[in-house]
Amino acid sequence: MKEKTLKEKTVSGLSWSAADKLFQQLFVFVSGVLLARMLDKENYGLIGVLAIFTGMANLLQESGFTTALIRKKNPTQSDYITVFYTNIFIGFTLYIVLFFLAPIISSYYNQPILAPLARFLFLSFLFNSFAIIQNAKLLKEINYKLITKINFFSVLISYSIALLLAYFGYGVWALASQIVVISLIRSACLWIFGKWKPAGHFSGESFKEFFAFGSKLVIGGVLNSFSTNIPQNIIAKQYSLGITGLYNQATKLHNTVFDFLAGTIQSVPFTVLSNIDDNVRLKKAVRKFIRAKAFIVFPLFIGMILVSKPFIISLLRVGWADTVPILQLLCLGGLFASLDSSNTDLLRVKGKSGKILSLEIFRNVLILFVIVISLSFKLDYLYLVGGLSLTYFIKYVVSSYICNKDIDYKMVELLKDLSPYFATTLLAVVCGYMLQYLIGNFLLLTIFQIILVALIYISILYFFGSVIVRDAIGVLTKTILKTK
Repeated sequence: MKEKTLKEKTVSGLSWSAADKLFQQLFVFVSGVLLARMLDKENYGLIGVLAIFTGMANLLQESGFTTALIRKKNPTQSDYITVFYTNIFIGFTLYIVLFFLAPIISSYYNQPILAPLARFLFLSFLFNSFAIIQNAKLLKEINYKLITKINFFSVLISYSIALLLAYFGYGVWALASQIVVISLIRSACLWIFGKWKPAGHFSGESFKEFFAFGSKLVIGGVLNSFSTNIPQNIIAKQYSLGITGLYNQATKLHNTVFDFLAGTIQSVPFTVLSNIDDNVRLKKAVRKFIRAKAFIVFPLFIGMILVSKPFIISLLRVGWADTVPILQLLCLGGLFASLDSSNTDLLRVKGKSGKILSLEIFRNVLILFVIVISLSFKLDYLYLVGGLSLTYFIKYVVSSYICNKDIDYKMVELLKDLSPYFATTLLAVVCGYMLQYLIGNFLLLTIFQIILVALIYISILYFFGSVIVRDAIGVLTKTILKTK
């Protein structure tokens, strides 16, 4: 059989990756709505408090080695087995440490349930450590078809169990079980259906090679995880567990969009760009990915800001209404965080993990400043959330200037690539905003706003000859014809 070209692999990877995240997020979204109707804000607040520990633990166990494996042109079996044993060792070490820290966490927040809850929840990254290599190989091969099937099955089982537990009154344990079960099912499926099996011996040489590159990435990742999750801990300690629950729910809704992007247009580019050697082709490919990302990012996040109020009140009910401003602020930050992933991909391809770390440290300094100001002046928690979102914008501007110099990608060219999608989105969203004066029912308003904004956005871009829109329509048409 003729081997697929890089372009064919990219299109196939994007298609299956998009399908993966589309089905996943639709199911997660519906399940999340049902769970929110059965559980209270405090349940989500408890999970939010532990998010900082699970987030950083997952990053520490991966150690940046997955990125190093994908980046390496021809990794050996010795490379894979070394990373495999390293991940398992780190996974067990982290679990043991956090197991004994659980009572301290519980005491600090004066929530006795946190100790057993934490010990159960932390099993998730222990299970994850056994399948990091299988996942890395599938990513390197751009085999998103198998990843799609495994992920969807894992999501289906884990959320079904969570819904049953919530229905029978298990409260926060329903949320914790979903996290643990999805990691267990996914790891088991990767072992069963993945081609790689552990064989060979640990290599000190391979470890040194990957550690030199991955250590800086993991420090940057831990800093990013810390800055992403620390607001929930601050809100829980300084304000209330109920407000933490509101923030956690807003984060989940925001992540529904962000994770879709992370699994499609933010997961494929790095794998593809790693196969390009010269800067001319690299710049051309980077600009294509940025335009594709802007095409999706702007309408999704700005559109979510538009529909957040009618959406939350109609589906999650009035009790969650205070989630609206938090979600809107998170979407502003998420927009720039999504765009910034292109800069991170470029630095990873170039092997400049030191710059990635420096930029992450820079953002964390900004975050520390926001936290100190918010707590010193006893500002409302919305100022804290807004300030944190602002740090994403500042970091994006700085990182774009630094990263794009490597491939002679000028800021003017970047603005030229982004502006058509931003301007079109604003026009479409303004039209959608006007519907609130015509439709009083929040559920109908949400539906018609989404439809109107999408139609206006796609129509304008198509009329002005957008290559992305025309290519997407062409691919969709071919797919439909093939099915017939």
